[in-house]
Formats: sequence, C-alpha cells, structure tokens
Amino acid sequence: MSDEHPAAAPAAASAVVLVVEDDYSVRRMLQWALEDDGIAVAVAENGQQANDWLDRSKPALVLLDMGLPLVDGEGVAQHLHGRYGRSVPILIVTADGHAAEKAAKVGAADAINKPFDIDTLVARVQRLLPPDPE
Repeated sequence: MSDEHPAAAPAAASAVVLVVEDDYSVRRMLQWALEDDGIAVAVAENGQQANDWLDRSKPALVLLDMGLPLVDGEGVAQHLHGRYGRSVPILIVTADGHAAEKAAKVGAADAINKPFDIDTLVARVQRLLPPDPE
C-alpha cells in the first residue's frame, strides 16, 4: 500500500489542495513540494478518484493534469464547477504545450506546462490559494 491518501481528506478540507495527476512520480513530487511548503494535500491518480473526492470535500484549489485516465481533466473541471461553481480555482498542468488554451477552455485560474520548475509551481499555488481566515 502506498503512503498516498487519495480517500482521506484532512479535517480542514477548505485548506486542502487536491492534486490530480496520473503519473506517480510527478504526483509524489507535487505532494512533497506542497507539503514541504506547509500546504495540506490530497491526491487522486485519475479523474474518477478526483470526482469521488470532490463529492465528499471542497478543496481550496485543484492542481489538475489534463491527460487523465477514466475521466479527463476537462471532465474533472466540469464536475468541480457543477458542485462548487467557480469558487475553487484550478491550476492546469499539462505536457502538450497548450496549457493556456486548455485553462481558458475549462475556466482555470492559471496554467503551467510540463516540465515545470517546482518552485515556480509552488509559488503559483500560493498565489491562488485564498488567504487564511484568522
């Protein structure tokens, strides 16, 4: 059993970034980098897992690969918008070089092409996260 927790949502679900990425090594790198920056993370390895998680919890942000098995990134974005409107920002991550176009198509707040600089990606996530309610 892996140490990823796709079904487990931390208690403060509003502060969670949902990472939806089918490539195990990329998914783990994203999870570790975000957690190292103090960001709570839930992971999904395919679009169906992401949609199931979204049915149970509302994330603060979704980091979304577009080329996913079972349900593609566009399907996940549609499901997210159907449940939560546009209140949850999406950061698209894709390898096909058309990140900006795909982001516009699904109403994402931002996009980044693979390969990416991990520090740049973490900075974009931080910029998109809502401020902590204190």
